[in-house]
Amino acid sequence: MRCFAADLHLQHPKLAGLRGFESVPAHDEYVISRLAELTADDELWVLGDICSGGVASMESALTQLSELAVPMHLVTGNHDPVHPMSRGAQRHFAAYASVFSSVQQYARVKIGGEGAVLSHFPYAGTPDRFERDQFAQYQLPDFGMWLLHGHTHSPERRSGARSICVSLEAWDLGPASEDAIAEVMRGSGA
Repeated sequence: MRCFAADLHLQHPKLAGLRGFESVPAHDEYVISRLAELTADDELWVLGDICSGGVASMESALTQLSELAVPMHLVTGNHDPVHPMSRGAQRHFAAYASVFSSVQQYARVKIGGEGAVLSHFPYAGTPDRFERDQFAQYQLPDFGMWLLHGHTHSPERRSGARSICVSLEAWDLGPASEDAIAEVMRGSGA
């Protein structure tokens, strides 16, 4: 089974509190436990923001994720030191590549027979409470293809006519399966 998740934010005190956890370790343990439900026969696409943004946070997040059995791919987010918006991002590539089977800024997959683009950011022009000029150059234009994204931390799964948010907040703090995403695409899994 292929699954998608975004905005893990391991080692992120603010997000742990916003998600209702009393401590960062409690938050991280819960998020990792949800991901640990996946096996070596599954595949996980993380659409950015594995950590809070600092190198120590990145190292802790990578260590925690390296213990999972599931093969993982990363589409980088603005809190990932390996994202191209970070100065010196290339210095962190080897660390990420030791945990993820692939590391890229965007990707493309098929879900339920439909092509979909994977990005950390929603489509350009999508209302986003975290919208900042510095992110605009990393947002894709909407040419009509399905988009799976994170970044917004929205509890709403649908973020546009053909876009789906896979932030943990939209999926009960766990990954979204390809089947669940396909249901949302068909309009039956809001």
